[in-house]
Amino acid sequence: MHPKTILSLTGAASLVAIPTARAHHGQDFLVALDADVPDPWHATVFSSFEWSKRGDEDELSIEPGFMAGIGPGLALGTSVRFAEEESSGWDYSSVDPTLQWKIPTGDFPVSFALSAGYVFAEESGHSHGSAGHHHHEEEEEGGVDPGPDGPGPGGEEHEHDHGQEHDHGSHSHGGIHRHGEDHFHLRFIADTRLGEQTRLVVNLIGVAPGSGEYDFGYAIGLRHQFTHAWAAGVENIGDFNVHGENEVIAGLYWTPVHACTIRLGAGAGIGQASSDFSLRSGVTWRF
Repeated sequence: MHPKTILSLTGAASLVAIPTARAHHGQDFLVALDADVPDPWHATVFSSFEWSKRGDEDELSIEPGFMAGIGPGLALGTSVRFAEEESSGWDYSSVDPTLQWKIPTGDFPVSFALSAGYVFAEESGHSHGSAGHHHHEEEEEGGVDPGPDGPGPGGEEHEHDHGQEHDHGSHSHGGIHRHGEDHFHLRFIADTRLGEQTRLVVNLIGVAPGSGEYDFGYAIGLRHQFTHAWAAGVENIGDFNVHGENEVIAGLYWTPVHACTIRLGAGAGIGQASSDFSLRSGVTWRF
């Protein structure tokens, strides 16, 4: 994808988000979730945009949503994700109703919160498309399935091509970055200040899909406020599994008015399972 196209889409997503104006990501961070929730009878509306690249593959997604205070320290919200993967066009991906509770701690210098939700996902075609297509071809030809170790109908060359196709098709996000599969997610959040201008948030993340394979990970955000309007920071999100996805992101945060925060970030993946590079933007508007 041409860099000018990427920048145009990023800017357009931010502009679209402002009038409606957080994915399951934070109110004041890009991928880390902070402990704050709206007061009762108040709400935040948000939208996030992400572009990531891995090899020759591009993925675009936008996730608008809202969160409303329903009681002291308690908020309920939802977000909807739309994605474009491998030039297949924009499609609905998932909806994610979420409940967040800020645990009362009095004057303790660290705030704690729990965020829990369930993602109802549109089934992804990337994880199973190759194998299903291969099996369907064998049935149409009237042959007998030779099994995973047997040669394909086209001999060794066909088998080699099929292996590459399967690797390409199986590039779907797993672990705590899971897409295309229904799953329950939980975050335990710790949020504190290091001095007057620096904020640190730490998330412990658990994901439980219907298959019963549990995954755990983390997110960390460090943000320094340079002026009333401008802040910068660094964030890190990843799986505890050493073979999972991990990413480090540099963030820039602009608060033009008290009720609005605009976030921009650029990230780099760590390890073979991660994206090579990503760009993110987001807008949060508080009412």
